Amino acid sequence: MFGIGKIKSGDYVFVVEKENEHNKIILGRVQSVDKNLLSILGSYIKPTGLIAKRQRGIIGQRSQEVLNDPDPDNCIFILIDRIETGDYYGNIDRSINKVIWINEKRFFVLEGWIKENMPEMFADIIYSQSEEEKLHYRSILIEKMNSLYDKDLKEHVYAVARSAKIL
Repeated sequence: MFGIGKIKSGDYVFVVEKENEHNKIILGRVQSVDKNLLSILGSYIKPTGLIAKRQRGIIGQRSQEVLNDPDPDNCIFILIDRIETGDYYGNIDRSINKVIWINEKRFFVLEGWIKENMPEMFADIIYSQSEEEKLHYRSILIEKMNSLYDKDLKEHVYAVARSAKIL
């Protein structure tokens, strides 16, 4: 088991589940625990943007590392590109999958990225074909960032936008 101490019902987790040759991330809350089996309710993330870059052979070393071994600290590299996401309710065997306990604040920031459609907005800027298009998508992102209500999410998104030289 990965993470801090014993994971119990009500805890928030970051799970890396192997799916074919790629990893799927699950962010969720543990509903029940039965030995190594965790019942989780949350969201899943498939890093489709980075997977496509790897298939085309244009992926950077850091992005490759993140695809191979995602964790709550490096998953931002997944969340600033195109993703597939959806609701998740299922069982995870923690003897097979990487399960990391995360605190409530981290969970809501990561989930906020998904719920507020931040990956798509960042990807629109990254994949812009012209400077005019990039400025258009940048203005949409800034408007969205200014409208965010959750303080922690807002600070995190602004920090990432500054790091990515979007602001």
